[in-house]
Amino acid sequence: MQVSNTLSESRFFSHLRKNQAATFYTGLLSLVAIPVYLLLSELDPRTLLGLNVWIKPMKFAVSIWIFLWTMSWYLEELREFPSFVGKLEKYFVVSLMVELVLITLQAARGVTSHFNQSSALDGAIYSIMGLFIFPMIPVAILMDRKFKLLSSEIDERMLVGIRFSLWIFAIASIFGIVMSSRLAHSVGVPDGGPGLPFVNWSRNGGDIRIAHFAGIHALQILPIFGFISIKQNWGRIPMFAVSIGYSLLVAAVFINAMLGRPLY
Repeated sequence: MQVSNTLSESRFFSHLRKNQAATFYTGLLSLVAIPVYLLLSELDPRTLLGLNVWIKPMKFAVSIWIFLWTMSWYLEELREFPSFVGKLEKYFVVSLMVELVLITLQAARGVTSHFNQSSALDGAIYSIMGLFIFPMIPVAILMDRKFKLLSSEIDERMLVGIRFSLWIFAIASIFGIVMSSRLAHSVGVPDGGPGLPFVNWSRNGGDIRIAHFAGIHALQILPIFGFISIKQNWGRIPMFAVSIGYSLLVAAVFINAMLGRPLY
């Protein structure tokens, strides 16, 4: 059984450019923005919480690029529901561009974008970001329901990976709400202490961002394993085992962070 028509074609990206142009080209725009942020980080020496002010928008540009290209493929698989796909594509593009623009604005101002309530403007910017991003949780659940209806159209191993990944993504998005409610991502220590290079995950205390990161990137990791399973002609059990194992790993990393323990 084939993974899907799009995955079996050699012109995979040209297929997505044609059918999911909005998410594909917005993802491409995010990709192009990465070297721009890199250049700005070299020209602008300002730091925030121990990192150059342009590192955060650069990280988000990377994440948005990967997410939008992943969603281009996910939405292509849901092409039997054109109205649903069209609405989601618009939502993904608008919400993530609002996110990136506001994070960039705050970086240019030299202030934090997340958890910032230091002024009416900063609080409003953070609230707008949350307003646009929160619907990701119900959207992921709705996508899972649509994929459930496609069980005869896509290889079951891939379907398992996709559906698990959507639920893990939704739960990881709730971790974002936990951080927002605390107005901090670190547990047991203040934000901005010693951290891992680039990502700046805390080395002195718990950091909820690690579980959040691992959870949202289940969207790529589990389907990649599904693709490998199909290529190697493995059965369903390895796919279920890896999906459950990854779910438990994300949960363990979150619990570890909430206990105030560094991961490394």
